[in-house]
Amino acid sequence: MSATVTINKVLEEIDQLDIEDRNYIYKILSCRLIDAERSLIAKRAREAEENYSQGQVRSGSVNDLMSELND
Repeated sequence: MSATVTINKVLEEIDQLDIEDRNYIYKILSCRLIDAERSLIAKRAREAEENYSQGQVRSGSVNDLMSELND
């Protein structure tokens, strides 16, 4: 059996904690979000490097891009 946890329920539970515990939760969540964002950036960088190594990346000026889009 799986319990459904809603954001509102979590927030209500957090509101029951003292300020130190809420601050601790805030710090933990902040660190986890930063780590998740770093992981996403690293994944996108690996994908970009893969695309570059496979020759799927082109370079040019803004005018070149606009010209291609208008064709």
